[in-house]
Amino acid sequence: MNIIASLDVNFQAAYFREPVKRPDRDIAVFSTSAVDLFASALGAFILLVMLLFPYYNHSDPDEAYAKTRSVMQQRSLASGKLEDRLAEKDKLQQELVQATAANQGVAKSIARLQKQLADSKRQLAVLPPVISEPVRVVNPEPEPKAITHGVEFSILGLATHAKSFVILIDMSGSMTNYQDLMIKTVLDILKPLDESNQFAIVGYQGNPQPVLWTYPGNNKLATANKQNLEQATIFARSLVHRFMGSTPTHYALQAALQYPANAIILMSDGEPNTQPGFILQEVTRMNQFRQDEIHTVAIGDYTHNRNLVLFLQTLARLNSGDFVGVSP
Repeated sequence: MNIIASLDVNFQAAYFREPVKRPDRDIAVFSTSAVDLFASALGAFILLVMLLFPYYNHSDPDEAYAKTRSVMQQRSLASGKLEDRLAEKDKLQQELVQATAANQGVAKSIARLQKQLADSKRQLAVLPPVISEPVRVVNPEPEPKAITHGVEFSILGLATHAKSFVILIDMSGSMTNYQDLMIKTVLDILKPLDESNQFAIVGYQGNPQPVLWTYPGNNKLATANKQNLEQATIFARSLVHRFMGSTPTHYALQAALQYPANAIILMSDGEPNTQPGFILQEVTRMNQFRQDEIHTVAIGDYTHNRNLVLFLQTLARLNSGDFVGVSP
């Protein structure tokens, strides 16, 4: 109990005693060293500003806006050019696709022509060998020369027994170079005919389909009297204004074989559209029962066209005819 009482007395004395007064002190927010630090920093900042001041950009806001707008316009222009390039690229790609398709078509055409050439070579290989003969240049005389040994007369030097003729005239575009020569040759063929003869004139061309120009027409023959010969001359002269297109010789020979004539006289300056070997085979087959004479006349500078001469010579030889050439 004494111990507790002693503690209580000491507690009351400590709690109720007056507080001790301490002397007043001034509290400074910044010390002298901190002010020196701030002053040094401000001095360093001012020094940096003075050093970097010459490099400061003096542009005003309007100039900066103008530059920004210019950059934006350049970007817009570049974007437009990019779109144009992309459109041009698409166009070029389409043209490339079209060109590729066209090249494929050309390749197919070449393959088809190569196949036709191979077929022609095989057809020519079946034909009997052709013995080349010297080409004879015949200059028609005012009066045809009489041929003996049982031959009644000759036309352009073509000896024949026939009394009726179909004159086939090539009217392709290349014949434009030989208009006068063609007219003179036709007149030379008509000149020795008389009323004992019959004839027809058939002009042919590809335009692009085969077209025939005929006198007197309807697969008929005209008697070689004065009136008909005059009309035939006018008709022959009119053909020169229609020269154009290609040379459908096969079609023309087929048409000529439909006439009731004994002989055909084919005049041409160029190779036919159809393969020559096929024409030789088909025409000879069609004519094997009719036995019409097929004479051939090369017009123009034929000595420079060996294929034409070979074709005409072979056609005449296989069909009991003769071949001659007429040059300017």
